Amino acid sequence: MVPPGYHADRPETFVTKFHTRLTAGGKPPYGTWTFVVVPPAVQHALGGLARTPVVGTVGGVVVRGTVCKGEGVYRMAVRRDVRHAAGADVGDRVEVILEIDRVDRTEEIPPELDAVLRSAFLLDAFAKLAPSCRRAWIEHVGGAKRPETRERRAAAAAEAVRARRYPGQSG
Repeated sequence: MVPPGYHADRPETFVTKFHTRLTAGGKPPYGTWTFVVVPPAVQHALGGLARTPVVGTVGGVVVRGTVCKGEGVYRMAVRRDVRHAAGADVGDRVEVILEIDRVDRTEEIPPELDAVLRSAFLLDAFAKLAPSCRRAWIEHVGGAKRPETRERRAAAAAEAVRARRYPGQSG
């Protein structure tokens, strides 16, 4: 089945709309996360990649995320602030509109985190982390106001990156 809105001659213009329920993740660390499950035909039309960057709306609220396979289905995480703005929670049915995100998502690593990763030879390991995990570390370190806090958070990153953990996640 080809989803409505798909143009085989211009896949880069593909925009799709579908309805689905917000679902909870089942396994750690995703047990407390909320997702929209993306139908297989939509994932295929989006390019069928293991990870597809997308933009669109969930329940009328603008989102930017990544559709990827997890727990046997293709899905996209939905942040708490998006759920609240949409007035939706796990189990609620929402309208989802998605298209491929063509904007470069490269984020600048804060200098404190970069120094720790370089000194511990962890730049490659950091690059292999899930995009959400890299972004979480960048925001965790870069979002601190005081230099001492940024340095302390960056120092904690070395062990966590080796273990492929998010900031604050115990192992």
